[in-house]
Amino acid sequence: MVCKFLTLWVLYVASLSSLTYCYQCSERLSDGYCVVVNVTEPYEEATFPQNETLIWIRNSTIPVFNRTLFTQLAGVEYLLVNGLQIEQLHLDGCNSLEVLFASYNAIVRVSAVEGLPLRQLHLYHNQLTDVSALQVLTHIEQLYLHDNLLESLRFDTFSAMRELKILTLQRNRLRTIAIGTGNKLLVLPRLEQLYLQFNQLPHLDTGLWRMEHLRVLDLSHNQLGYLLTFLEELPALRKIGLHHNPWHCGWLYGMLERLEARELDADDSAIGYDDEASCPGLRLDDRLCCYENASTPDPVLLLVTRTSIVDELQQQIRGAKRRIETLEEAQRKQTHQFGELAGRLATIEQLCAQRASETN
Repeated sequence: MVCKFLTLWVLYVASLSSLTYCYQCSERLSDGYCVVVNVTEPYEEATFPQNETLIWIRNSTIPVFNRTLFTQLAGVEYLLVNGLQIEQLHLDGCNSLEVLFASYNAIVRVSAVEGLPLRQLHLYHNQLTDVSALQVLTHIEQLYLHDNLLESLRFDTFSAMRELKILTLQRNRLRTIAIGTGNKLLVLPRLEQLYLQFNQLPHLDTGLWRMEHLRVLDLSHNQLGYLLTFLEELPALRKIGLHHNPWHCGWLYGMLERLEARELDADDSAIGYDDEASCPGLRLDDRLCCYENASTPDPVLLLVTRTSIVDELQQQIRGAKRRIETLEEAQRKQTHQFGELAGRLATIEQLCAQRASETN
């Protein structure tokens, strides 16, 4: 009897280990998403609806979302996995995925492999403290990292993202943002919108930023007393949020003059507004609050920034000189060639003249 019971138990456990979950669309939304519910382990043998490019997984708890699941969703291009209590997200095996919504989870760790076609990644409302692993996502266009737990950030994490247009970092705990090692320029050629509001930044050096298409920059609700620039390196800027910062009055006055010259102060929505009740200091132009005893720009940091800018300009000048020398050399060669050609033509004319005289 005991042996029979043990045999039945072994068969039952074996059947569980080989159990295959065949998930189907429980609902079809108006925007085309196939809703899949109650996804559970084991994932290795699970099958999801075939030929579906838009899938929304709901009513499930998936602590680790990795290659095992992504492989089963290999043909999906748009995937929603919001609110599934995901703690670890490993972007691997999702070779068709273009848009991923993984917000409102508990993600503390994220990783990715190279070569993925992801264009949009939504990771807001998680518990991320490090996003450096995302630097391999070179095709990304929109990256949403707001409402996480980031305290420090290296901006060169995004330097390989040449297609990046939108970057959201608001409502983190950012105290420091570094460009990277040395004074290397940060070039984000397509970035249009950058959101840094509601952090704890005491200073920010934008002097080495090269974002020629940046239109929107929100720095409001930080601890900024000054910037190590007057934003000359952001030629396309149309909106900058400055309100709710303890600006140094002298620096802010100069900044407002430059914003006026660039016609960025046409209305309060362009740069923000500090209401009088929330301003214990002075209010410049009845708009922004500042403090006479606020922190002043560090001349050493300013020198480093300006030195880097001068170095860049000198490199551009040297490059222009080399191009001029190349053109001059080409012109000299052409002049020499023209001279040889003219000499040959003259010789031909003489021969023709001699031949004509001999004929006569």
